[in-house]
Amino acid sequence: MAVDLFVISLCLILFFGKLFGSIFARFGLPAVVGEILAGLLLGPTLLNLVTPDPTLAIMAELGVILLLFSIGCETSIKRLYQAGGRAVCVASLGIIIPILVVGLSSAYYLTDSNFTALYLGCALTATSIGISLRVLAQAGHAQTPVGNIILGAAVIDDIAGVILLSVLFNFATQGSLDLASTLLLIAKVLLFLFLTPPLARGLLYIARALKPIADKSGYEVIITMVLICLFAWLAHLFGAPALLGGFAVGMALSRQFISPFNRYLVNPFTFTHKMELSTKAIVDLFAPIFFVYVGISLDLSQLDYSFGGVMLLVWLSLLAIISKLAAGWVAGEGWQNKLVVGSAMVPRGEVGLVFAELGRKMEIIDSKLFTELVVIIAITTLVGPLLLKWSLKNKDPHQS
Repeated sequence: MAVDLFVISLCLILFFGKLFGSIFARFGLPAVVGEILAGLLLGPTLLNLVTPDPTLAIMAELGVILLLFSIGCETSIKRLYQAGGRAVCVASLGIIIPILVVGLSSAYYLTDSNFTALYLGCALTATSIGISLRVLAQAGHAQTPVGNIILGAAVIDDIAGVILLSVLFNFATQGSLDLASTLLLIAKVLLFLFLTPPLARGLLYIARALKPIADKSGYEVIITMVLICLFAWLAHLFGAPALLGGFAVGMALSRQFISPFNRYLVNPFTFTHKMELSTKAIVDLFAPIFFVYVGISLDLSQLDYSFGGVMLLVWLSLLAIISKLAAGWVAGEGWQNKLVVGSAMVPRGEVGLVFAELGRKMEIIDSKLFTELVVIIAITTLVGPLLLKWSLKNKDPHQS
């Protein structure tokens, strides 16, 4: 992308993202929905002022990495661990039900290829961590027991999505399942999640010790960005989503960080608090770029607008929504908790779009199926935050 086109595209993304996000927030609606609609306005669907581009896609990816960093800063490892059992149950149902329901429906209505139908079902197992957690954070529910279940389940969903994508990729290219490489990938991802927060915490102590006494050059924000980029790269190297690298650094900065070495090391709260505060403006700058870019990535003009085509999309979209709502049934006691967790699992967002794009490039799905899949992802991405906002209404943040 030429420099002049890049800067005007970024200008439009930032301006309209802020405008639409603020308007929606003013009416008590999730700002992310306004930002996604801003992308639909700017993108090929309506005005076609900004088109999808690899450079913008990378900036959007950085936005979601930074967003997960900010979520990690407020995350308690202990509370996340306590939510582990329910999070695993929610994630498991959120994977199995869409594969079965959407896969079988796709085989019946959309395609004669069982593998293509399976791919469509797997593509809709994803959950967008960034979208739901931002709505939860804005509502003051990110660090509640229900919020921890959602966070844990969404992280598991993301990891499972990467593994499923790798398995399907191997099968599509080799015609067989490579069990050894799949198990190796799972082991590497789990190892990354286990080792990186303590490693990042150790690097924080070194960075604090090396800080010049009279430094006024923005040392904390530079170190924070260095760590985020380093661990995002390490996550990619381990086969995990890059956004988990940002999350790991955030957990290392968290004032609620726990490890066996806490008794020997003084909590560097003053330093980590400065790191967190200094990075907030960067998070607020880049995070909306991701949500606007989700909208830009959609081109609704390619849809089949016949009655049959529209009804089929509505039916499959309802299946995609209900199959995730059903996963919330095992989230705990109380219908509101179940509804909150189920609603938070609905948006497919960036992970679903990765599935769709790879399927198109590998010719697993044709251009028509690609457009239909992206539209279903878009509908869940728009409906999910609205459902979540509604389900949180009058809910006490301290209620389990």
